[in-house]
Amino acid sequence: MFGLETDLRIIKWMSGSIFMAGILSLAAYQVGVASGYGKHTKKSKSTVDARLAWVIQECPSFFIPVLVTYSVGVENINFSNLLIISAFAFHYFQRSFIYPMLMNRMSTPLPLRIVFMSFTFTFINGYAISKYEAAHASLPDDWINSFQFLTGMIMWAFGLLVNIHSDHILRNLRKPNEVGYKIPRSGAFEYVSGANFSGEIFEWFGLLIASNFHFPLVCFSISTSLTIGTRALFHHKFYLSKFEDYPKNRKAVIPFVL
Repeated sequence: MFGLETDLRIIKWMSGSIFMAGILSLAAYQVGVASGYGKHTKKSKSTVDARLAWVIQECPSFFIPVLVTYSVGVENINFSNLLIISAFAFHYFQRSFIYPMLMNRMSTPLPLRIVFMSFTFTFINGYAISKYEAAHASLPDDWINSFQFLTGMIMWAFGLLVNIHSDHILRNLRKPNEVGYKIPRSGAFEYVSGANFSGEIFEWFGLLIASNFHFPLVCFSISTSLTIGTRALFHHKFYLSKFEDYPKNRKAVIPFVL
């Protein structure tokens, strides 16, 4: 549809907008404004069922990489780049279709504006990352055997496992029909209040390293760190104010540091 130079220019603008979304999240944190869902949900006239919302807002970053890969042709994509696209898409397959199926039926509906904003984010980001990897930044043929690529992919896999395990812990905090908040324990929650967020941040920095620091993944990794990192900080403050016996040595998002 576009020439390569035009397409690359569009991708860079898209990635720049993703980066700015993270900056805006940081600015919102500085003035005490949390993203309006989950613990920090604000009253909204228009809401979407939580499980449906997660499917809608996350699925672009699964379907678009699949479509991009098909349009470019698997045979035309370097295998290392293809693995990076696949790892990215797999995360969003899990978030779009497996995670919602496991959610509590009584989960708080999400405001429509949050769903729309998240859909826009994953649509833009899904295209920028997958198209850049597929058509604009072919890695060396032997990159798959490099220490950097293997390290990055191991980091991605570890982060994914932490993210999924932490979600499992959160889902099982309360018994059926039980209400109220509880302190998450075990797993990475022994070190940070936002263990699920920490796992995801680790994932994306792993994929960034594996890609040899490709521009869209630089923007996305930083943006995600700011967006869900600040959310973890809000969670940490919430737990400290809610529970007198909350572990004092537990950090918000980076073990032993922050």
